[in-house]
Formats: sequence, C-alpha cells, structure tokens
Amino acid sequence: MGERGDAMSEWIRFSTEVVRPSRRDVGGAVTAAPQDSQPTLHLCGIHHSTSPVAIRERYALAPDQVGAWMRRLREETGAQVLIVSTCNRMEIYAWGSGALGNELRAAMRRIGLAAGCAEAPELIERSDEEALRHLFRVVAGLDSMILGENQIKQQVREATEMSRAAGCLGSELNQAVEAAFRCGKRIRTETELNVGTLDVGKAAILKAEERLGGLTGRACMVIGAGKIGRTAARAIAERRPDRLWIVNRSLEHARAIAEELGGEAYGLEALGCLLPEAEFILGAAHTPELLFDAEDYEVAAPTGNRPERVCLVDVAVPRMLDPRLGELASVELYGLEDMEEITAVNRRQREAAAEAAGVIVEEELRQWRRERAGGALGPAIEELKARLETIFAEEEAALAEALGEAPADRLTPALRKLRGRTLHAAIESLKRAAGGDC
Repeated sequence: MGERGDAMSEWIRFSTEVVRPSRRDVGGAVTAAPQDSQPTLHLCGIHHSTSPVAIRERYALAPDQVGAWMRRLREETGAQVLIVSTCNRMEIYAWGSGALGNELRAAMRRIGLAAGCAEAPELIERSDEEALRHLFRVVAGLDSMILGENQIKQQVREATEMSRAAGCLGSELNQAVEAAFRCGKRIRTETELNVGTLDVGKAAILKAEERLGGLTGRACMVIGAGKIGRTAARAIAERRPDRLWIVNRSLEHARAIAEELGGEAYGLEALGCLLPEAEFILGAAHTPELLFDAEDYEVAAPTGNRPERVCLVDVAVPRMLDPRLGELASVELYGLEDMEEITAVNRRQREAAAEAAGVIVEEELRQWRRERAGGALGPAIEELKARLETIFAEEEAALAEALGEAPADRLTPALRKLRGRTLHAAIESLKRAAGGDC
C-alpha cells in the first residue's frame, strides 16, 4: 500500500481547491474572498434619514410606475429587480454582476430627472452582504422612521409580488427577500420591537391630539383609503369623533371603510363642501399633484367660516397638501418631518428590543451564508464524493490483493464506515469555510 500513499491524500488536496482562499474581516470572521464577477445583491436608493420629503416626493413612484421601471431595468441590465417605494424610501434592489451598481445609480438619476428634480440626492448604495443586511433591517422595521412599525413588511411583500408579476423576480432575489421575511418573523416573535408600535397614521393622530386637545367630538377627515388611511381611520374612530369622513378617489373603497367604522364616504368632488367644517384633516393618498392649495381652501372655507382651530397632517409622498396652508389664519399644517418628537419617544422605548433584533439580523445573515455556500458547493461536493468513492474502491482492491479475499472482507465494513465519516467531515468543513463560520 506504500506506493498508494499519494492516492489516499488526493481527496484532501481536492477539498482545499474547491473553495477559494478566505480572508478575515475586521471582526475576525472568515469570509469568502471577493469575486467581483459573481452575481450578488445590489442596492441603490434614498430614505428618510438621508433625504427630506422635498426630495423623496420627487422620487416617489406610483404602483404602475414601479412596475414599468422594474421591467425597464430588467431589460436594460438583465438583472433581477425589486423596487420598494413608500413615503419614507425609494430603493432599488437588484441581483446581478458587480458592475450593476453604476447602472442603478444612473437609474436613480433618471427617475429624479423625469420628475423634474435637478438636485442629486444623497444615495444609499450597498452591495453583497451589506445590501442584504439593509434589506433584513428594512423588513424588520429597524430602518423605519418609526422604529418597529409593521406596515413596511406588507409594503415589501406587495413590491415583491409586483416584481414577480412583471417577470423581474428571479430565484436568487426571491431567496434574498424570503430570507428577509424569515428574519423579520423571528424578530417579531422573539423580541418586543413591534409590540404596540406606532405607524405613520397613528403618529399623525397623536400630533393632531396634541394640537387640538383630543379628537373626541370633533369633525375628522381622512383623505385616502389605502393602508395608512384605513389604519388611521380606525384609530380616529376609537377616539369617538363627532363625524368621521373618508374621502377617496374611489368612492367604493371609501365606503368600505366608512361602513366598517360608522363614518361617511365621499368622493374627491365633495371636498369643497366638507372643508368648512373639518377640524382635523389627514392627507394619506398618493396624488401626482397637490389635491388643493391655499387659494382653494380660502374659497371653500374663508376666514370666519371655518373652525377656530384646524389641524392638517400630510403624510403622503408626494405631498398632497399645499405647504402654504400652514400660513392661513387658524390653520396648522404638519408633515412627516414634524413628528420627530413622537418618533424619538417611540425609539427610546424600543432601544433594548432593537439591540436584540440586531443580533437576530446577524444570526440570519450567517444562516444565509451557510445556505448559499451549500448551494454553491453542490457540484464540488458531488465531485468530492465521486473521487472518494474511487479512492476507497482502489484501496479495497489493494487490500484484497495484499491480504487475500477473506481478511479483506473482514476489514471492508470498517473501511466503508471510515469513508462515510471522512466524507461527512470534509463536506462540513467545506461548508463552514465557504460560509464564513470558521
């Protein structure tokens, strides 16, 4: 068997060749050496912490625009594409080659120019694991203006379904998104980050209560019948207003909410009749332009023919209420950026839960690396198995030739057991090395 010594170590040499050399990152963990040519996750976008509403509203996309841009980027780059556009962010996620970041940056510029925004915003740009970490934090509510809010999960889910319907969601991007949802589910189950949390609509109501001294017995109007409008309307109804009006472009959608809550439903054409009596107006609809301006309001509700105090809160992006409304007598206008005090209190209350959630994010990232490593190593593992089978078959034949059939038969079970244990150990070592767990 001496002349066959090299054969016995062949599989060891092979196992060191199937994984590229690793490197240690700043934290000391081993990660796979970078491979710029390999497809990976890329992110480019803006959000509330880097861009004010005046910028975000120019980049906000209506649902039909989201689908059109995803298809356009898919055709131009060949990448898998997901766009998340909400009141607090407009982010493009794409799975493709290393050069994809430049193309996403150019796409953001084109989106801004198409909306008449000449000012270049401060972009968030991430790739590979940093992009995935960002996505995990977004879905969990860790990256939201209101820490821990739950609406973003559904918004990302809807964006994912739009990407799928547009033919832009490939298997790799879908796996990344599903991993983010799995991470978010763990955080919602294992921490209190999302327990009793605020959302944008509820924060707006708290602002109105602060300014008006409560909403009980007041005339309240919600413009918009989407998720924010529906949630806000329910919260207002709990405060027993004198009147609750749901105003929406689709009267049918407005009526569904009004009937549930005991309110009244109107189309947009009724605004002129309702404005003179409304004490609290929440703007939560997606409109391409201002719904009404200061002059329109003055005509509908002139001074002396409107409540002594009116509170308007505009949480729509793009904004739907004229900023000059806040200059009118007895009218106060607030937007997303005016709720910092409320969101700061919410953030302080959830700091401990956010820290625990951050730990889960890192655990799920490690799990992602393990799963990706296992998938990428599949062909190499199969080749390793085949080589090992060949080597052990040759050694069994050599034993039979050297010792005779009977003694060799007694050693064969032990040799096969050794083969199985050796193969298992080699495969696990490869997966750990490729997944960064060593």
